[in-house]
Amino acid sequence: MTAGNLSFREFRALSPIEKAKTAVSVDISQNGTSVVVSRFGDDIWDFYPLIPQDNLSASVKRILWDVVLPDGKRLTDAEFASLLMASKEFIWSLYAEPVEGEKRPSLLTIIHKHAYLRHLLYWMTKNNVRSFSELTGRTIEYCNYLKHKKNKPLKPGTLLMYLGVVENLYKQRDKLNDAIRTHPWPLETTYSLSGILQSSKNYRIPSTEFIPDGFATLIAQKAIDYVVNKSDYILKIEEFFDPYGKISPSDQLESLTANISEPYIISTKTILNKEKILLRTACYIIIAMFSEIRDSEIKSLETDCVIHRPSKDGLVDTIWIKGMIYKTGLRQKLWQVPPIVETAIDVLTRLSEPLRYIFEEEEKYIKDQPIENHEIINIEHNKRINTIKKQKNKLFIALNRKYGKSISVINGSTINHNIQHFCEQLLSSGSSESPFHLHPHQFRRTYARFIARSELGDLLALREHFGHWSLDMTTYYADGGADEYESDIELMAMVTQEKQTRQSEIMTGLLDSEAPLAKGGEWLKAWRSSVRTAENKEKLIAEYSGSITLNGTGHSWCVGNARGTGCGGLCIFEAQMCVDCHYGIIGPEHRPVWEGIRDQQKEALALDDMGESGRARAQLILDKAETVLRRLEASKDQ
Repeated sequence: MTAGNLSFREFRALSPIEKAKTAVSVDISQNGTSVVVSRFGDDIWDFYPLIPQDNLSASVKRILWDVVLPDGKRLTDAEFASLLMASKEFIWSLYAEPVEGEKRPSLLTIIHKHAYLRHLLYWMTKNNVRSFSELTGRTIEYCNYLKHKKNKPLKPGTLLMYLGVVENLYKQRDKLNDAIRTHPWPLETTYSLSGILQSSKNYRIPSTEFIPDGFATLIAQKAIDYVVNKSDYILKIEEFFDPYGKISPSDQLESLTANISEPYIISTKTILNKEKILLRTACYIIIAMFSEIRDSEIKSLETDCVIHRPSKDGLVDTIWIKGMIYKTGLRQKLWQVPPIVETAIDVLTRLSEPLRYIFEEEEKYIKDQPIENHEIINIEHNKRINTIKKQKNKLFIALNRKYGKSISVINGSTINHNIQHFCEQLLSSGSSESPFHLHPHQFRRTYARFIARSELGDLLALREHFGHWSLDMTTYYADGGADEYESDIELMAMVTQEKQTRQSEIMTGLLDSEAPLAKGGEWLKAWRSSVRTAENKEKLIAEYSGSITLNGTGHSWCVGNARGTGCGGLCIFEAQMCVDCHYGIIGPEHRPVWEGIRDQQKEALALDDMGESGRARAQLILDKAETVLRRLEASKDQ
């Protein structure tokens, strides 16, 4: 009998002995039969078969019920038997029969709920509260305890989660034998108690920092250098080690370092192993930085995950990577990527090949072993064989020396440590950048910022920084395009937020100054005058900024394309169209571009083989460029 096959009301009606025997987690064996992993009465609920993310360590997929209580006691001690049962029933009810009006939470969410519950259980036993029903009338006391913890005050979002568990104990009261019977805070909400204004548009905005531009440039360049220039040397040098661990010099070995500009020597296998980790980390950084995918999705990538297919118009070969998405349900997904990501995946495939061979050998060995007639051994045997089957073709695998030297997909904490080490190596190599504490999910926020700024005309700077950015990627996301599986709504929201921030910066520069304009001054003049005399400049500029949508062309700002007016975006390729366009803004920041356009047309006119039509077109563009530059100079002199 499994708990998943019973309604919670049916489960609640079971005797204590029947409840204890009921399975809460089940795996499938090699022959297709069910293997019970955890039962309701166990001290550990292990949900590894039901939580598919490979980037999560085994410990994250479990609930440990031997919760530490005051005076070194444990929730599993006999004196707390009724509280333990009530806690288990409450946590399982949230999954089996969720709070009315709410969707069923994932098992990871359930594990997090248990983590929040642990704090409540500690406070309860410390204050001699031995049942949830006894919390009635004392919940505000617990809230104040959380708000005034001596060591470190809780952030509002964390406090919200802790109080949410208390409120759930009330909301689930009709399903539980032991629960809070009256509302824990009748005149308040968990949001107000946490100091969060629920109606605010900002209370759910992610607080993840983006990677500063200078540092993002450095780590991208360093990662690309490893993947493009050093990978062959790292992957092939092992062949040159003799049985004593020494390297014999050869012409072939010297040829491997031909593309490496800096002095770079791997003299021992210890150094080689460290360089392999740096190479793997470089591959991770490139994939994360140039694809926007999450850590769990990166760890889902397998060999042969790269797909080539023509663009919709058939003119461009596009590159895609195939993996799994977990955020809103397990399913396959495609992401469009630039060529450097394909290069990184090719390097990763070669780097992980020896480990995949060990995986295959281990799989053969385990399959040949007789299955012991012992439940614990059988569970562990089944868990390992299923892990191998699932992970043997993954790209981000490593030897886990901490747990019996087994091979598995590297978890989030490991890659986080690797990224920090990569950054430390970068800074120790003479970089003038300040240290920056980097973690994996910042790449996604940074990517959103790149996309937003490329839409607003900063694409040329990005291409200069990274060298591998492609215009088709920006066009794809600016169009709101998506693969055949789904649009990444979360990413689009992040891009929108970043674009609004950047647009506000641009409009502040245009309105809170007297900078000369070659185009757009006629309608921005009134706005500038209002801003100049406004009591609250920032607020007024924000209102003006929110009333328009800017798009960058590189040579102007356009306020027409987003509304379906103007040239429809043709001006991106025909700069001269912006000079007399009612929807264009050309300011001093665009001067270098127009100087370049002027000089380019002069060079074209100097060619002997220019046809009559070509010469006429070059002269037209030259005249427009000089018009822009004259207007900027005239405004500057006024």
